[in-house]
Amino acid sequence: MRDVWNNLLAWFRKLGDEDVRLFGRTLKRRVLLLFAAAIVALAVMVPIVITLSNREVSLKYERTDIDPQADYRVHDGIVFYHAGDAYVSINPNESTAVEQLPLLVDADGYDMTSTSRLLYAGNTAQIYGQQPFVLNESDTILAGRAGNRYAALLFRNPYGDMRIQLVDATVRSQSSDTLATSNDIATIPIAGGEVTAFGFLKASDKQELLWVATVDVNQFSEESIVRVYNCDDKGALMFYSASFYNQTIEDVLLTKHCLYLVGTQDLVRYDRTDNGFSSERARVNIYGSRITDCVESGDGSSAYFVVMPLTAEGQPQRLFRLLTVSQSDEDWATVLQQFMSSPIVSVFLQDNRVCVVTTDTFEQFTYAGKSQLEIELEHTPTDVVACDASFLLFTDTVVYRVTVS
Repeated sequence: MRDVWNNLLAWFRKLGDEDVRLFGRTLKRRVLLLFAAAIVALAVMVPIVITLSNREVSLKYERTDIDPQADYRVHDGIVFYHAGDAYVSINPNESTAVEQLPLLVDADGYDMTSTSRLLYAGNTAQIYGQQPFVLNESDTILAGRAGNRYAALLFRNPYGDMRIQLVDATVRSQSSDTLATSNDIATIPIAGGEVTAFGFLKASDKQELLWVATVDVNQFSEESIVRVYNCDDKGALMFYSASFYNQTIEDVLLTKHCLYLVGTQDLVRYDRTDNGFSSERARVNIYGSRITDCVESGDGSSAYFVVMPLTAEGQPQRLFRLLTVSQSDEDWATVLQQFMSSPIVSVFLQDNRVCVVTTDTFEQFTYAGKSQLEIELEHTPTDVVACDASFLLFTDTVVYRVTVS
């Protein structure tokens, strides 16, 4: 580079000092040429500097103790899996945060959050810190969900009727007796239809909600309804959706400003109000796709959704969409479509970017679709789980915690 500049200077010295009139001023031709050369050099150097800056970004791999072959679940960045006679929970962001939960119940199923652990089998359930309990010896637990401060158990009685039992997950019992009455918050009967999905929503640091989606199978057409209950008000009903026909509600998402019902055909938006939720405000068709991640914009004016087209099992997925939905009075939505050269393993939203892990690269895009980063992976992923400021990369033999540095 120094030789190039020396040659340029030598060439300029050979130029004459003829005067040049420009904008009413008299300038030396050599000065003008030097100025032009500086602009050209800057235009050449800027891409080089940007390229060198990108080369400094790398991925840092840290081995974890997570078993890559285990049946694992993730909640709030905590990984849970069954290992022998215990359930293990690991916080990838804290290498020493490993918890062993002994199996007091021979569990058929489990659900866990960062603050509560729920195991269940037959008609018996166990919440971490409590003794196993039976709410009704004749009823069978079909499924269970753990919230931050509550747990919900779905039962079916011998007559086929379904109900959800809401219990307190924070009480720590030292007794070997069955669950104390104070732990049993509410019984939510399911009047007709089948429960297709249910779960918890964190409305605020002090409020937790339970949502339940049902399908009425006794109609000529499929009718889906979603109800939302206030756990902190003994399971009081606070929202009842209109009926959805010929589609099933698979998930419910909550931002600071809106409630979203995720159906097999539509994404439906409701605004949060002082007393609960508004009537339907907007609807976007997502037929043939599934939503895998959601985040609200910093100012709350919109929400971003990762939409993955459904593909046949075993068929590589190379396309993802970013759906932006307005959360203001204006009803609008935009869709950004991105095609990847390699099969996609995972797409997630992190640090105001769209992060894409393919079979051989880690890439980042802005919400407008501009490519910001592309780094080749050192290991071939079989699965990816997003954490707070990193992601877990699963391989056949090892699970790595990966950070961008």
